[in-house]
Amino acid sequence: MVWRISQDSPTGQWVAKDTPLPKASPIDATGVTPGSWVTSSFDLLSGTDLRDISETIPGDLFDVLFPPPPDQKPKPGKG
Repeated sequence: MVWRISQDSPTGQWVAKDTPLPKASPIDATGVTPGSWVTSSFDLLSGTDLRDISETIPGDLFDVLFPPPPDQKPKPGKG
């Protein structure tokens, strides 16, 4: 038995391992919402691209933009 998610059973169902796959119908993406089983299945089928856009700013600039509270001691090595 395997767990299969399909258009007929979007929450999934147990089926026999040798059960043939149902005929796929063309997908109308107009009603697809992020997080749907169709979106997830497409991501698994075609892969997904990840980009790391986390950039750091220099410590001096960070301290200018986000100064520590007046009652906090400055960090060691900073004037």
